[in-house]
Amino acid sequence: MKKLLSVLILGLIVFISNAQTKPFSRAYTFPTIAGDTLTNIDTVAKVITATAGYSVLGIQVNLAKLSGTVAGKAYLYQSLDGANFTLTDSASYVTAPSFTSTITGTAITPTATAVAIFTKTTSPSVFYLVEVVTSGTISAIATVSYTARQYFTTK
Repeated sequence: MKKLLSVLILGLIVFISNAQTKPFSRAYTFPTIAGDTLTNIDTVAKVITATAGYSVLGIQVNLAKLSGTVAGKAYLYQSLDGANFTLTDSASYVTAPSFTSTITGTAITPTATAVAIFTKTTSPSVFYLVEVVTSGTISAIATVSYTARQYFTTK
C-alpha cells in the first residue's frame, strides 16, 4: 500500500511540474550562435514559423553591447511561402532602462543594452523574418525572442 501511495504521489508531482513548464507559457529565445555577434555595419536574421493559427505575435530584439555606441534598426518581414518576404514593420532600438524593484527595493539592471519590440495583433502569415541591423562603431550580441498566443471567442 505504501508503494502504491508513493507511486501515485510521484506521478502527481511529475504531472504538476510538467503542467507548469509548457513551451507556450514563456517566450522562446533563439539560441545564440557565433554569427549573432554584430560588428559595426552588420546584419543578423532569424526566421519565426507561426503555423498554428495564432492571433497575437510578440517579438523582442535585444542587443547586449560589448563596445561602442548602439545604433541601427530591427526590421520585420512576413511571408506565406518562406521565400518571398515583404517588409511590414521596423523599430529603432531604445535604451533598456534600469529600475528599482517595488517589492525588494533593489536595483534591477537589464541584461540588454538596447531593445526593439514588435507586436502583431493578427498573424496572417506563416513565416516572419526578423532582421537585426547595426550601424556605426559597435560590437554587440543580438538575441531574438518571440511568443505567440491563440485567443478563442465564443458566439
